[in-house]
Amino acid sequence: MFRKLALIAAVVACVQGAALAQELEVKREGAVTLPTVREMVFKSPAAGREYMVRILPPMLPTPEGETAAAVYLLDGNLYGWMAEGTMRLISLEQGSWPAYVIAIGYDTASGADVMVNRAHDYLHTPVTDGGDSEGGGGEAFAKFLVGELKPFVEAKLPVDPKRSFVGGHSYGGLFVSNLLARQPDAFAGYMIGSPSVWADAALVEVVGKSKGGGRPVYVSVGEKEVFDTIDMVRDADRLQAALSGAGFKVTHKV
Repeated sequence: MFRKLALIAAVVACVQGAALAQELEVKREGAVTLPTVREMVFKSPAAGREYMVRILPPMLPTPEGETAAAVYLLDGNLYGWMAEGTMRLISLEQGSWPAYVIAIGYDTASGADVMVNRAHDYLHTPVTDGGDSEGGGGEAFAKFLVGELKPFVEAKLPVDPKRSFVGGHSYGGLFVSNLLARQPDAFAGYMIGSPSVWADAALVEVVGKSKGGGRPVYVSVGEKEVFDTIDMVRDADRLQAALSGAGFKVTHKV
């Protein structure tokens, strides 16, 4: 998935909010598992929350004077290691860009806490699930990601802002969809896996009013992701149509 997006990405992204980089408070930093992987815990002024971020460098060193791509992945607690390993292997393929992988998660070992936090951060509009309301922090999380973390990474690492990508799955895919609709120039390209379109009734309409400018978007969904009243395949088709109509360059895989 990541290689396909990298190969079609060719659009320049604008850098926003660089002045906010110095406001991020690094609460802890260290190496985890692999000596080259850096783990940092940030306190975000914009979101008022803490985030654990793991930064994985390219498999091979970036030549002096050159820059690498940057791939920001949501759900670092749930999918981070798998995606990071995939990116390391892809970076060795001929024609692929060397890339830093920035996996964003939470500083907790509790799976329940992770699920609560991700629902809060990835949903722009609150939803009711089992009688409880969740979500509503999407805008604040976007300010952390785009206005704080991204400038921090670009100031500290030899990465090219014009080759910055972001990817998310499920609720994370929903967040990425909302982000590209509201700030299409925040990243050079977007990866959306099994987006939870059902959780945001206004999403498709909001995406349709955006201005894609030819930015690449990769949308994927499993062919059997149909559950009772939720048809993820149909919703991904609707999202793909809205993205294409808004001027994004879409690759859609079932």
